[in-house]
Amino acid sequence: MSDWFPELAQQEIERQAGFAQVDVFDELPSTSDHALANLAAYSQHLPALVVARRQTKGRGRGSRSWFAGDGALTFTVMLGTKDTPIPTHHWPRCSLIAGVAMCQALEELAQSDAFQLKWPNDVYLAGRKVCGILVEKRDAAEPVLCIGIGVNVNNSLENAPDDVQQKAIALTDVTGEQHFLPEILLVFLTRFQTLCQQNVDSLEGLLPYWQTHCLLTGRSVETRQAEQIITGECRGIDASGALLVQTSAGQRSIVSGEIVRW
Repeated sequence: MSDWFPELAQQEIERQAGFAQVDVFDELPSTSDHALANLAAYSQHLPALVVARRQTKGRGRGSRSWFAGDGALTFTVMLGTKDTPIPTHHWPRCSLIAGVAMCQALEELAQSDAFQLKWPNDVYLAGRKVCGILVEKRDAAEPVLCIGIGVNVNNSLENAPDDVQQKAIALTDVTGEQHFLPEILLVFLTRFQTLCQQNVDSLEGLLPYWQTHCLLTGRSVETRQAEQIITGECRGIDASGALLVQTSAGQRSIVSGEIVRW
């Protein structure tokens, strides 16, 4: 086990978060690709977790990439049907729950109120992206929920090109501190589990937090689902996790797709 992720930290995650298998790597192309490539084996030891110190070919939604150098926290959580109270047909809600869980975890550790959420699950800090989340469902012996997350923590972007600095930020750029990555991971995992237990039937319980942290509320947004483009003013989300957009023809509920302009 590496010094950045001590054996004791692995044991605490296994004990406190109840993970059956925790694999830690110095470098992987993508934690999610590794998880999916070895899903048959991991599905025998769920819940499972893959963590990497560096990720060279991380994946975001669509064709987007997520590069993470030294100091970032990159990991993929694998959950079976018995590892979450959220029923399989509502697993898409876990995307928003994961975003809220990470936002709350970072907010708690950084003692900052500058964190916001961009639908469906991106976490922003001081107006720039600090965390990306990709949720995928795969079938092995049983359905498996894979949650891939990348967080800019100790990998300062202060010396990055201007175009990168305008869009992304690291936790250390705001706090001026170096953070213990396993601590952030454990806080997220336990928070995610708690929020899943509290929001089995709907996301009603998350609405107050989302409303105060929504990056897009009141802004003009353009969403795309397949070939359909919808433009209007963001009004937050509803209890199902759908994005509410007030258009010239009335309010629309966007259940999937992406925000292409805001």
